[in-house]
Amino acid sequence: MSENKPVKYSILIPTYNKAKYLSYTIESILSSDYKDFELVISDDHSTDNTNEVLDSIDDDRVKILKPPIKLTQTKNYEFLLNHASGEWVTIIGDDDGVLPFFFEKLDKYLAKFNNIESIHTKPAFYYWEGVEDLYGDRVCDYQNFCEKPKLKNSKTSLLSSLAGISVRTELPMIYTSGLIKKSLMKKIKEKSNNFFFHSVIPDYYSMICILNETKEYLQINEPLFWVGASKLSTGRGTKIYKDHSYKDININDYDFINPNLELSGKISEKLHQIGLTPIYFFECVIKHPYINKKWKSNFIKHLVYAGSLINFYKIKIYYNFRSKINIDFKDFNSIINLELKKCKLSRLFFILVLISLFIINNIKKIFSYFYKVKKFLIKRISKKNYILVSKNREKFNNIIDCNLFIKNNINNN
Repeated sequence: MSENKPVKYSILIPTYNKAKYLSYTIESILSSDYKDFELVISDDHSTDNTNEVLDSIDDDRVKILKPPIKLTQTKNYEFLLNHASGEWVTIIGDDDGVLPFFFEKLDKYLAKFNNIESIHTKPAFYYWEGVEDLYGDRVCDYQNFCEKPKLKNSKTSLLSSLAGISVRTELPMIYTSGLIKKSLMKKIKEKSNNFFFHSVIPDYYSMICILNETKEYLQINEPLFWVGASKLSTGRGTKIYKDHSYKDININDYDFINPNLELSGKISEKLHQIGLTPIYFFECVIKHPYINKKWKSNFIKHLVYAGSLINFYKIKIYYNFRSKINIDFKDFNSIINLELKKCKLSRLFFILVLISLFIINNIKKIFSYFYKVKKFLIKRISKKNYILVSKNREKFNNIIDCNLFIKNNINNN
């Protein structure tokens, strides 16, 4: 594919030194007979055998790019967006993938919901070898209970995300598990100095952008994407990106480079390093160039820090293996107290918000138990569920093995 021509879907893959996974990501997409899409891959000057993988592709639906200079992850995303010609756009990771009948199923949903601008899909998960320290010995997790799609209120979801009630896997984004209309992307860029991304946390920033700019989004309750976790996944690290790669380059020569992506400095870097979702979301709100000031108010700050405290306790008590840095309760509480003092927030109101969120989270937990019971019953008594959950790495050594099993053994009507 030598030039941008209008297609229905643009799948964009930024890649750097993940050739061992990238080939499977590409195969999961190109194995489809569907024609009305483009696959655009940006190789960010890889030093492994990525070139060999890309040179082996012979498919006119594919366009391969190389940025003029070495980029960071977020800047590579921005670079790719400038080359998307599809009506619908998604960026997927180079250790992720798509499921069988991806395009056909999207067509079906879009025919029914033809006025929406953003889509969130329930993710399926693939755990590449070497991430057992974080995720245990599970290899793949695909669960489809044939639930109907829903339209969700964007502003309600934005509020609940800042409070830590809604999590990353429940919200629309431009990254793996979500798609947005190109017209929405262009509208956001036009309001944002012609850049889509204004934060070093691109997936979370895209969620904030989408929720702020839309009234509602479509939630598809069946997996269409594989979300891969590998040893090289960005989310495993504790690094907060500080980009010094352009010190000898005039960045004004490159219109896809936003020089203002670093952390705002308005939230403790330690809170970022722990991996707290309310902190990530609020950092993106702070960096958003035109969001309403109410989303940066003291009320929201109380909500964010109270939600972060609850989030931290969940991580330490229930998911200690997913905590990115080693920090105890005493040190964490000291950091929160310093943040409250720095922002001149009311300690009493913080406690009231904390109690309220604690109650809401427990109500949500009760509903989640009922949902688990519902899933258990559906598994037992209904034929309307399609599940592939396995620890068998020999049988499911990559996402293509999983896709073949799903295609051959699971009803995809």
